[in-house]
Amino acid sequence: MSKIKILYAVQGTGNGHLSRAGALIPALQKRGELDLLISGWDVQVTVEHPVLYRFNGAGFVFGQNGGIDWYQTLRIQRPIRLWRDSRALPLDQYDWVINDFEPVSALAARHQGYSRMVSLSHQASFLSKLTPRPRSKGFNLEEYVAEWMFKHYAPCPASIGLHFEPYDDFIHAPVIRPGIRMLRPSFDSGEALVYLPAYKDRLLVAFLQKVDSSRNWVVFSKRQKTSTRYGRVIIHPASNTLFCKHLEHAEAVLCGAGFETPAEALFLGKKLWVIPMKQQYEQACNAEALRRLGHPTSLGLTSGVIDDLRNWLKSESPAPRAWPDHTEELLNLCIDKACQNMMF
Repeated sequence: MSKIKILYAVQGTGNGHLSRAGALIPALQKRGELDLLISGWDVQVTVEHPVLYRFNGAGFVFGQNGGIDWYQTLRIQRPIRLWRDSRALPLDQYDWVINDFEPVSALAARHQGYSRMVSLSHQASFLSKLTPRPRSKGFNLEEYVAEWMFKHYAPCPASIGLHFEPYDDFIHAPVIRPGIRMLRPSFDSGEALVYLPAYKDRLLVAFLQKVDSSRNWVVFSKRQKTSTRYGRVIIHPASNTLFCKHLEHAEAVLCGAGFETPAEALFLGKKLWVIPMKQQYEQACNAEALRRLGHPTSLGLTSGVIDDLRNWLKSESPAPRAWPDHTEELLNLCIDKACQNMMF
């Protein structure tokens, strides 16, 4: 009997998607022959599995002032290549496909009439109107485009969403990778971890020194090549091993309003403050969800939040979110949904 063939297609913009992949890949390998597809290049996390397909995709580029660099984002778009890659991807070789907000395989499925694909992603949670959004003030073009992207950027025949709370019946708790689950967190190091990749390093150093020049700040940077110290602020290149080491002992986490890093901080019971990227509606939604859960947020690194940040650093740590390891349950759901799609 031939072995089941599985394709796992992962978005390669930002580090969160591949961080989650590190938890799912070992479980997928137990179920069959696994091929990995990654599209997009703005990622520093690596996975211990060969990448069979590496595509340009349709990602975006982080800026240095808190938002997206739209000029560079437009420069890296290759719509004709995206079309050709999706036409050439041999989906008929696979018994089922898991898609983590990845556009090439999603477009390929549409071209080829392939139905055994399931979206397993944080972005899929926004297919529900019950998932938190910021309060709307009339028509907003950014919001309209983002809602369109949630539905059409990587559409799949079936979807399983991941979020901080089960806002709908198809939304489940975050996938926490084994490297985080094995940590034994402490809270008395006097250290605060910072991961704000949309800000330039020099801006971060100046701001953090204003907040608390006596605090040990550990910043992880997408641009830094070697570790560099500026007084009590040390900047490390983005590194999974070193990141986990500092996350284990940090008292507090100041980061963007993505999904993986805030979820890991909540799981470990760390004080959490998030700053959503400018003009990034998904992060604004995540920040709103965290605000409703009682975690502070701000719209940028402004002088008006310095006192609030100082008070936050002195506050009590929250109770850890003891999310269970439900990787196998999620994969069972994926198989069920893929099999259901085969019947129609």
